[in-house]
Amino acid sequence: MKTFFKYIKDHFKEDFDWKSHAAIGIFLAVLIGFNYGVDAGKFTSLYDEMVHINYKSQESVLYLFLLNSTVFILAIWIISSFSGQKKLWNKKYIIFGLIGLFFLSLDCSYYIMQFVNVHLFKYPFVYGWAHHCLSNLSSTVTVIIPLYLLYAFTKDFKSEFYGFKLNGAKIGPYLWLILFMIPLIYIASFRPDFLETYPTYHDRQEYIHLGMEQWQTAGIYELCYGFDFISVELFFRGFLVIGLSRLIGKESILVMVVIYCVLHFGKPAGEAISSIFGGYILGILAFRSRNIFGGLIVHLGVAWGMELMAYLQM
Repeated sequence: MKTFFKYIKDHFKEDFDWKSHAAIGIFLAVLIGFNYGVDAGKFTSLYDEMVHINYKSQESVLYLFLLNSTVFILAIWIISSFSGQKKLWNKKYIIFGLIGLFFLSLDCSYYIMQFVNVHLFKYPFVYGWAHHCLSNLSSTVTVIIPLYLLYAFTKDFKSEFYGFKLNGAKIGPYLWLILFMIPLIYIASFRPDFLETYPTYHDRQEYIHLGMEQWQTAGIYELCYGFDFISVELFFRGFLVIGLSRLIGKESILVMVVIYCVLHFGKPAGEAISSIFGGYILGILAFRSRNIFGGLIVHLGVAWGMELMAYLQM
């Protein structure tokens, strides 16, 4: 745990700017209040409504990109204005950031799933299960491969490969963090909005048609569900922090936190709020350690922990 606390301590000692952090905090409070405070009809948030009205369409990609890119530019403006760090307006940082946000918007819209569904419709008894499994794997095409190509054909992110190298970092502290989170997840599991979202696996009796046991189809689903978090860590901590920090330094952490919070706008409000603090800590650890494995362990532990607690409540 000493390494863990040292990263946090050094960050607040050397890199913390209270003005820009306070301004971003107010900005996020306004965004969260607007997203969850305005009536979104049958949906729990405006973000959820915006995505699902044009689900799997070009319009959905466009709306998400406009949202993400607007929040991205506003975050840059706020941080640079209050910290005096004009380097955030680095042209390469903005261009690479917008390219990455297009990949993210493509992924969040599940646009490519419309091409997969054409074939899945032929198997109605397993469609729901197969669709959710493949949608969690779709980030391979929308995020992982595009970011690899961006890495391969540019010289700006060499040689860390977005934090996919251990660089001598220890993972023990992250396991302690998961243990700390378990009681909090357990308490949250009693909330109605938590159980409306988790578990994300639903019994559609696909195992009967596949000639399998339910635990097997549930296990396959959970593995696919966990795989999606590889792309999340790769994008947010690997690309937005480790990769783009080569262009603007530590300020990449705070910008990432804003985008990361918006990613959670379709989930319960409490989860969106907690993502600010969780994303910030993981961003610091990624920036200091120059790898994403610790964050990946925490993310998988928390995600599967929420699934497990929801199963137990059921």
